[in-house]
Amino acid sequence: MCKLTIQENTKHMKTRRIMAVVLAALMMLSIIPVAFAEEISSISADAALSVRMDDAWAAIELAEAEALADNLPASDVINAVYTAALNNENVDADSFSDFTADGFFFTVNGMHCAYNYRLRNKIEANVTEEGSVTFNASNGKVVEMRDATSPNVLLVGPYYGGYDPTFTDQYRREATSIAEATGGTLTILAGHDATGPAIAAAFPDKGAVIYDSHGIASGTSSYLCLTTNQGITNEDYANGWAVRSGNEAFIDGRYVENHITSALDNPFVWMAICEGMKLSGRGTTGAALLRAGCGAVYGYSQSVTFVGDYKFEETFWNVIKEEGTIAEAYATMVDVWGPVDPYGDAWPIVMSPVDDFPANPDQAQTVYCDWTLFGESEEPIALKGYTLSANEANIAVGETVTVKFNREPEDANLYDIIWTSSDENVAVVDGNKRKVKITGSGSGTATVTGTVMVNGSVYGTAVIAVSVTGDESLAAALNVEGGNLWFGTSTEYPFTAVDDGTRVFARSGNKRVVNSKSQLMLTIAMQSGDTMAFDYICSSQTDRDFFNFYVNRQVELRKSGVTEPDWQRYTFTAPEDGVYYFVWEYTKDSGGSQGEDCVCVDNVAFTGTTPSTPEPTPEPTPEPPVEEHDGDINGDGNTNTADAVFAMRYALGLIELTETQLIHGDVNEDGVVNIVDAIGIMRIAMGLN
Repeated sequence: MCKLTIQENTKHMKTRRIMAVVLAALMMLSIIPVAFAEEISSISADAALSVRMDDAWAAIELAEAEALADNLPASDVINAVYTAALNNENVDADSFSDFTADGFFFTVNGMHCAYNYRLRNKIEANVTEEGSVTFNASNGKVVEMRDATSPNVLLVGPYYGGYDPTFTDQYRREATSIAEATGGTLTILAGHDATGPAIAAAFPDKGAVIYDSHGIASGTSSYLCLTTNQGITNEDYANGWAVRSGNEAFIDGRYVENHITSALDNPFVWMAICEGMKLSGRGTTGAALLRAGCGAVYGYSQSVTFVGDYKFEETFWNVIKEEGTIAEAYATMVDVWGPVDPYGDAWPIVMSPVDDFPANPDQAQTVYCDWTLFGESEEPIALKGYTLSANEANIAVGETVTVKFNREPEDANLYDIIWTSSDENVAVVDGNKRKVKITGSGSGTATVTGTVMVNGSVYGTAVIAVSVTGDESLAAALNVEGGNLWFGTSTEYPFTAVDDGTRVFARSGNKRVVNSKSQLMLTIAMQSGDTMAFDYICSSQTDRDFFNFYVNRQVELRKSGVTEPDWQRYTFTAPEDGVYYFVWEYTKDSGGSQGEDCVCVDNVAFTGTTPSTPEPTPEPTPEPPVEEHDGDINGDGNTNTADAVFAMRYALGLIELTETQLIHGDVNEDGVVNIVDAIGIMRIAMGLN
């Protein structure tokens, strides 16, 4: 269900009549000081504009009320309102724009307005005005903040209190949890207390801001919907950063930018609203919030479903609260749920100083923002010891586990870690100074090692024993003849092996299950030019249910309907060296089903070095020592950790190397010695290369 609901509401029409006061003021201009007269003139002009705005909305609301009373369908109600607005002398005749199935935008004497049937006709029965509240959600711990320099949290819920009962307690619980994690306070602006001025005034001294509301986009911007227009001025409407909708209003990021009362504390703004990052909104809201002093902004390209947003939200913020970056949280979120609303067509988008508004927000995004809720102390603090949250991991192919690096003291920062896997055909790693993510890529065992570096020297190592199990029947069904790839699949609605008498293949497992997805996963370390190819067939409800093929979270292939001809072949070519994560996914919406309602995959072939269990081989005949590019920087005849330290210290600008040493240290033969070479030398020393 979309974050837009349809309900009935009785509209109260009122028009202020103050022209007599205006005329009296004008008559006095000849007998009062010029400055005061100018002020009165300005007030009078603004009052006159308000009268015109009220008159226009009185006509619109009358037309709407009459159409609703006649029980006309939504399209006829919208048409009646449009006719009334078009014929009103106060409405700018050529200003109508952004027509949708729900309404349109227009101006009154240059002041921005909008009519939206679904937003205006929501349930308002049993409204219990909540008002704003600030309370201490802290668990008592004091946390030093980094990117967000305040531990406090702001939650904006204009529809709380019964204005739209579709909104649940999801974000109240989440905002409370965030404040508990940071040790800060939580401020909730609910119902009619969520005014434009109140929101702008609450932005300072916040590390996280959450919009839990409806949203709407026009050709000008993307807007947060409020249940009141209190405090919003004609100037705001004229500038386009506020839009009037009867007794309600919409505001965008420019409104906050132009009304904040003090500097912001680099907060992260999570917009759980529809169309917050819609293409027609041009990223205006996100750009304005960044200019205002926000660290990053999250939103959706289309109307998002409640259930889809809640799934995204919970996964994302769990990573943030576990000291992850926005980039890590986003990547984890799309790994779990895919890069688009599982039950709709809204794509999550992040804007930050390193993440521009995408040219096309309706596709997967790679996020780079390293904003964190918790951060490192700016003061150098030595590492005195460490432990791991786990020393072994038992996972399935395609499954990912995270192991935390626990420091002593907790705020130690004078160290670095190099994470490596003894066999990337079994397990691949992605780690930093706080944790390592281990993903099963094939059946077998491997050792994950974290080499802890302090001042360019090896301080110690942290070792994790990894065991990965694979589904042999799935591997047999999917591999091309002679192939040895291992596959993972989703726990809920897994892909399964099928023998139809003509071929053996794997088929998605969520047939006839609404709002569901079935996934097949493969991880391969590839070199530039390597290929991975497969056969596929899709049979689904056209433009409702989809087969998506992802490469490193980016959509490479998207199909819907019935594949013609039946089986087709697709080939992916690696553009560069690296680890590649492949996902075959079949997603279903809340509607019906057509055809076989599945996707099938077969004959997966990899052109590179196919992962397999190595066979014992005779001891090789010793070869003459390598004279160049062997990693032996110190010239002692061995390539060991001491050489890796030399390479790292040179890469950091701490020492100089001779020409001969540079040749030996350039193990990847790219003409320079850097951190990549240091890691390569470490791998040689550990017997991995």
